[in-house]
Amino acid sequence: MMSVEEKIQVMLSETEERLGVRILYACESGSRAWGFESPDSDYDIRFIYAHPESEYLRVFSASETIEIPIEDDLDPGGWEVRKALGLLRKSNGSLSEWLYSPIVYREEPGFLDAWRAAYGEVFSDKALYDHYRGMARQVWKSALRSDMGEVRAKDYLYCLRATLSAIWVAERREPSPVRFGELLVGLPEDLHGVIDRLLAHKCDSGEKEKMARVSGLDDFLGVEVEREEVGGMRRPPVQCPGLDRLFRDSISLGSGAYIRKSSFTLERVRERDLLLFESVAGSQAYGTNTPDSDVDLRGVFAAPDVFLTGAECVEQVQDELGDEVYYELGKYMQLLMKSNPNALEMLYMPEDCVRYRHPVMDLIDPSLFLTKQCEMSFGGYALGQVKKARGLNKKIVSPEPEKRKDLIEFCQVLAGCGGVGLADWMRERGISAEKCGLVAVNHAPNTYAIFYDESVPYRGMFSRSDEQEVICSSVPKGAEPLGWMVCNVDAFKRHCRLHKEYWGWVRSRNESRFLVNSKHDRGYDSKNMMHTLRLLEIAEMIAVEGVIRLRSPNVDFLMKVRNGDFSYEALVEMAEEKMVGVSAAYASSDLPDSVDFHAANGVLCAMRDFLRY
Repeated sequence: MMSVEEKIQVMLSETEERLGVRILYACESGSRAWGFESPDSDYDIRFIYAHPESEYLRVFSASETIEIPIEDDLDPGGWEVRKALGLLRKSNGSLSEWLYSPIVYREEPGFLDAWRAAYGEVFSDKALYDHYRGMARQVWKSALRSDMGEVRAKDYLYCLRATLSAIWVAERREPSPVRFGELLVGLPEDLHGVIDRLLAHKCDSGEKEKMARVSGLDDFLGVEVEREEVGGMRRPPVQCPGLDRLFRDSISLGSGAYIRKSSFTLERVRERDLLLFESVAGSQAYGTNTPDSDVDLRGVFAAPDVFLTGAECVEQVQDELGDEVYYELGKYMQLLMKSNPNALEMLYMPEDCVRYRHPVMDLIDPSLFLTKQCEMSFGGYALGQVKKARGLNKKIVSPEPEKRKDLIEFCQVLAGCGGVGLADWMRERGISAEKCGLVAVNHAPNTYAIFYDESVPYRGMFSRSDEQEVICSSVPKGAEPLGWMVCNVDAFKRHCRLHKEYWGWVRSRNESRFLVNSKHDRGYDSKNMMHTLRLLEIAEMIAVEGVIRLRSPNVDFLMKVRNGDFSYEALVEMAEEKMVGVSAAYASSDLPDSVDFHAANGVLCAMRDFLRY
């Protein structure tokens, strides 16, 4: 069964395919983004989209909005990019909240940075202030002042949020926060308890349920809603050249050759107008492959000038596991200048591994990049493989449970000289965390007094929006705590980190490689140890011969290492002895100390010029 997040992603993708648009950005709007949703609240998904650029050359413009019927609590809708930019110029309140929503479902790379920067240039505090002030007045007059009996908590919160947003804009002359809790700064102290109970009621009840009026809140809203308008505010600008540029960038219009960073996919960089070099790498190139070996790919591509002169940059494109990696030419040359092993090995790939080679690659003289820096780049990388090899043992012998533990499992209720697990303690008393309230104990970090009273609507112990967070409640004067709880937050965070690392490793590990390591049961990753010795062999080869041969004459020995025929201690001893030999070879080598920067930079410039013509 799909999660809500997965359903949202499917809906967005289906919308793109069905309507032929590109969704640049999608987020949550409304009560879920504000932080006070009800159990029956819909997911208000809002997005900004672009048509294919050919649509913008027509006499009659394409649709400016997309409205999709509500289904499975999903309420999606979007604005076309030109319409959205027009509203951005007017500092539209809804769009402002979209751009600062704490819940983002989809974003093209760089979208928020570019749009928020543009918003800062055209921001009108008057327009946004008028938006929130008008909203507060509308809710006050239509839903609150007109009904002197019971009212909906939703109406109170909507009016209060709009009022506090207007106050924020008036006082700070900047967009107000989306999260309701951040707006409470400066609110009279006597209203904080009222708002806590209001939020608890809203979170636990349906959208249409009503509650008794709160006189203190009525007094506050009545004054603020009728307050005189603030003067001296900035109106929306008339000319907005920055928005025009942002529009062209968003739809890839203008030069006809503009490329966004997001356009550099693996499929795109493999096309011959960008690709300079592609080869099979890894064990296939080293001659240490087995029937179960993956096919690793390494390549170089060149971004066009129209992209290089823009604000975005791209260094490399790769798949999720790093099995296929393509470097942009500038990044590749930087790696060569640092004597990076992966980059250098690409210059010496066996012919049977090379899939494509552009003539411009002939401008690179490999010997320019073979220097004494290789002692550390290859040797240091090799020692890193030693540590990485041993790290596998920890994961094998200390697996994490599939389901991550909840924060409640790290909470203890003080009892005598020890403690009792919070879950067991509540079970014995027949109470639940959702009905309890917590108050932090002064000068005792992560220690809380526990309160329970069926007649008091406490907020619960743990946040509904963030399960990793303890929350506190307002407690009636004179209430007596039922017990005291200590929450080991550090242990919980450590568990979350280890759980994430372990299951990330499980998802990304090479299963056949894992089985080999488990079979020889020597407590290390034998493939990493094989690479350690191979790298040290190449490091010495560079110092002595001034060349790299990827296919080792000692391949039979390396395969024995890969099969786990040696103990970890024996291999470490071999590596240390080899490192001594490597150091001696570089001490007597006539290789230059480092790469000639000016010569290498000249090669890069010559390659760019070659490609330009």
